[in-house]
Parts: sequence; structure tokens; C-alpha cells
Amino acid sequence: MPTAQHPSPYSRSLLGRISTWGTAIVAAILIGQSASAAPIYDSIGGSTSTGSATADINNWLANQFKTNASTYTVNSVVLNLSALTGGGTINVDIFSDVSGTPGSSLGTLTNPGVFTVGSNTFTASAIPTLAASSSFWVVLYSGDSGSVNWLQTGSTPTGVGSSTDTNRSTNGGLSWLGVVSGTPYMMTVNATATVVPEIDPASFGSALSLVLGSLTLLERRRRQV
Repeated sequence: MPTAQHPSPYSRSLLGRISTWGTAIVAAILIGQSASAAPIYDSIGGSTSTGSATADINNWLANQFKTNASTYTVNSVVLNLSALTGGGTINVDIFSDVSGTPGSSLGTLTNPGVFTVGSNTFTASAIPTLAASSSFWVVLYSGDSGSVNWLQTGSTPTGVGSSTDTNRSTNGGLSWLGVVSGTPYMMTVNATATVVPEIDPASFGSALSLVLGSLTLLERRRRQV
């Protein structure tokens, strides 16, 4: 009966190193994997308020933003608010876009609980991934008797999602009055781009040469045993 051959300590050591190299190689040849939340729309930074509009249970206010060639996950939306009256629940939703007006809600953000005059952050936990090269709306409204003013600016927003289009509903979102451009509401949309890994040709070539060379050395060593 043939005697089973076991790898020599040297072979086992080399195999272990190849496995370690393989892990490092995967990390080296895949580029563009890391991404973090960043503003894709900002009309707050460097802007001055030129007025405001009131949102309540009937009057819903909407501000458009866009995506570029990437898909995005919304992390949070910051609104500059003032004159909160009547207590109540203030809601912020992300809406789809239908022919330039708000369509349907994609999800409601979590409000900060305690509102202040100025920046208020609404966090996202269940908003679906936003499609690339598309338009969306941030919609502010009250769920009951409360109301709040959303500040506006005459400055042009920054970011890949820049838009100066706003819209308004006076019947609780059942219909919209039409787009008004030039005086966007003051907000920041923070989102994370969905990054598709890409292979770096130079790193892949170097890694392949390293692995092939190691395998050749291992085969030579095996023959010498």
C-alpha cells in the first residue's frame, strides 16, 4: 500500500504564507470600497435666510434634491427651523419624484425629539437605497396640531444633489401647487454612496506574479522531498 505523503514543515509554512498573501491580495486589488456619509445637498452652509414658510397638518413643504451616477443611502437630513408652535409631531419624509413633483413617501425620518431654532437633525433608519441619476424630495409636515417654520435662502445649494426647486401642498399632500425655483429651503442631506468594487490592473498583475512565483517554488520544493 502506498505511503501517504504529508507536506513538509517548509511546505506547510509556505502554504500558510500564500494563504495570508491571498487575503492581502484581495484587499489590494479591490479599490473604491470605502465610503462614508457626506453632504450631497447643502443650502445651509454659507447661506443667509431670506424668509420662511409654515408647515402644519395641511400645509406640506417640499424641497427637491438629486443623485448623480451613484446610488445612495440617506443617513440624515438637517433642516433650519424656527417658530415651533403647538407642540405636536413634526415629520420629515423622503418622497419619490413624479414628473417634477413629490410622488409617494419612501420613509419617515426620526425627528430629534427636542426642536431648536436653527439646525435640527432628522436621522434615517429605514429609507431604501436611492436610485442613481434621479430626483427626490424632502417633505416637512405636522402630524397633528403643531406647526413649524422652515427657513428659506436665495443662495444656490452645493453638492451633487443641488436643486433650487420647492413645492407646496395645502391639502395634506393630496396634491401639489407646482414647482417654485430660486428660493430653496435651508437643509443638508447627508448620504453614503454605494460603491462598486473595481479591480486595479497594476495591483492585480503584481499579485498574480507573486502567487505564481510562490506556487512554482512550492512545486520545486515538493519534488526535492
